Amino acid sequence: MITYEQALKKAKKLNTSVNYCTEYTDAYVFSDHNDDSIGGNGPVVILKEDGSAINMTYYIDCTKGTYQKEFPVEESSSRLPGL
Repeated sequence: MITYEQALKKAKKLNTSVNYCTEYTDAYVFSDHNDDSIGGNGPVVILKEDGSAINMTYYIDCTKGTYQKEFPVEESSSRLPGL
């Protein structure tokens, strides 16, 4: 199991503009909340089970995770229990 902090670190290596997280039961989906472009950098999906980074389309089509919550990355530490 990967922690939120590990997932965020990996996501920022793949896309330095991530500033928002949507948490699902099986993944963290990081994105630039202010990006309204067509194309460009898509969301970074990090699976909780093993830390794999996968494509958002694959995540939507091939997993069964359910929505839990969403929050700005800057405020995430205060929203997580035990941190």
